[in-house]
Amino acid sequence: MVGPSFDPSPSDSAPGNGSGGDAAAAPAPRSITPTTVKDLRDAVSTVGAVLIRGTGTATTWGAPVRDARTTVSLAGMDRVLDHRPADMTVHVQGGIRLDVLQAELAEHGQWLPYDPARSEATIGGLLATGDAGPRRLAYGSLRELVIGATMVFPDGAIAKSGGHVIKNVAGYDLAKLCHGSLGTLGVVAELVLRVHPLPQTSRTVMVRDVDTAAAQQLTWALTRSAIEPTAVEWCEPEQVLAVRFDGTADGAAARAASARSMLTGSLAELDAGEAHSFWESHAARVVAEPGDTVLRAATRPGIDPGLVRALSMFAEFAGVKALLTCSPATGAYTVRVTGADAKAHAEVVKNWRGSVEAVGGFVMLRRRRPGVDAMVESWGRAPGSVEVMRRVKGNFDPENRFAPGRFAPWF
Repeated sequence: MVGPSFDPSPSDSAPGNGSGGDAAAAPAPRSITPTTVKDLRDAVSTVGAVLIRGTGTATTWGAPVRDARTTVSLAGMDRVLDHRPADMTVHVQGGIRLDVLQAELAEHGQWLPYDPARSEATIGGLLATGDAGPRRLAYGSLRELVIGATMVFPDGAIAKSGGHVIKNVAGYDLAKLCHGSLGTLGVVAELVLRVHPLPQTSRTVMVRDVDTAAAQQLTWALTRSAIEPTAVEWCEPEQVLAVRFDGTADGAAARAASARSMLTGSLAELDAGEAHSFWESHAARVVAEPGDTVLRAATRPGIDPGLVRALSMFAEFAGVKALLTCSPATGAYTVRVTGADAKAHAEVVKNWRGSVEAVGGFVMLRRRRPGVDAMVESWGRAPGSVEVMRRVKGNFDPENRFAPGRFAPWF
């Protein structure tokens, strides 16, 4: 049962809010690096606000965390606990990096079919951010690969669900609870994941000079066909549509050939080096660089030509460059804003967010140029589910200790 709603306003006695207590008496910030679940429980049971940290690749996502006196690093919980190749499962600690895990699985001809741009991030952090890459079209996000989870909550409670058996449905689905919570509800201590055979090869077909209407038409044709693309991504202002196929050598080649016969325009099948370079640059574009501002928008599936035109207009007016990537089949957009100053970045965020919200979508900030936070909120209009979100937060973290302020001003 969902409990009482969480009050988003800080209490007068909360340290660091400037309205009560002696700032000089506040404890000095500290960092704790547990190595076991019990150590983690003791670490998060400390007094005051807590920030959970993996490799630090998503510390700027959402609104800035307020007054975190204790940082709990998962760098000491980075091991594979149990890999069962025959069962296609792996049990890991939450602090293991995705690229390290993929390398170990590859030695057994297996992998996680999951390709977020931040491959150096921890597996627990990736679940907490709800991140996913282009292959989400075929394989889903990380939560679809989780069959067991161990979490530690702010009160020190340790909860487990699932296990190594894929059909084991015992307990609450902790992975879905944590997915996208940005470290505000609990810590991912351990995960049991379902792995897949490593594809023999990957093929990428690219269509150049594709406008929004053509990109959407081609995407629908591909996703409604039997050739099952692994990823379909559209990039602006380059106006290229990239289509990826994973599988056996013969299977991927046949599907790529079918795609070439189905698609129209300036077609090319990239060789292995070209494909690797393209997808690497795609990931770098999504992550961006310090000084850039990165927006993530979610809308209904498709490419909205009005949103693309609006972004171009707002960017030109502000004197910045806006690089857009879109997953047409899922309606996810990532925008990287570069150049000019913080005021120009904030204007683009505010204006384009208004356009996205007008069609029922939302926009969050994943990264921002210094100074942007003072001019525009990290989150826009609250969704209709915000009251449920507040009640869930109130149930699991009634004292607002985990990442306070991350979802401000919603809660």
